[in-house]
Amino acid sequence: MLFQRPSDDTLYDALIARDPGYDGFAYVGVTSTGIFCRLTCAARKPKRENVRFFDTTAECVHAGFRPCLRCRPMMGSGAPEPHVSALLEALEREPERRWLETDIVALGFDASTVRRAFKRRFGMSFLEMARLRRLGQAAERLASGDSVIDAQVDAGFDSGSGFRAAVTRLLGEAPANCAARPCSRPTGSRRRSAR
Repeated sequence: MLFQRPSDDTLYDALIARDPGYDGFAYVGVTSTGIFCRLTCAARKPKRENVRFFDTTAECVHAGFRPCLRCRPMMGSGAPEPHVSALLEALEREPERRWLETDIVALGFDASTVRRAFKRRFGMSFLEMARLRRLGQAAERLASGDSVIDAQVDAGFDSGSGFRAAVTRLLGEAPANCAARPCSRPTGSRRRSAR
């Protein structure tokens, strides 16, 4: 491996100092807010026990964190491609929308170009990112006591079995267990489990 990530203590020191030397090499997820940032973000610095460090923005999203609106870590360090920026803004406006390739084409973008650009920049396609976002919201709803069917419909799943499989992969528990009692939440969730 050419680059080995520094220790979490070193990264936390870089976060507190807003050291630009670490920008883009690691990202911080703040468990108390459910948001992830660049290490150089100007936002108020979190307590050490409320942070997790990640190598990529894709890892942050997979862990259930949302991107910071202040430092915009999803935009990368260089100027983003126009279609990437436009689709990220569209996702922020409509996080519950069930995106399809036809929606991307309707916005005037080539689906293959968008897929490659997102994979290159985030390690996942735009459609995967949108789906993870919807799943994270569904997990939040389940953990706050909403019914399984309401969370399923709001997440855009037509199939109960597909929803069950996706939530089980994300939380490690079936949706019915989360509706019956408080269950674990995605790592980046704002509220904590009662367990």
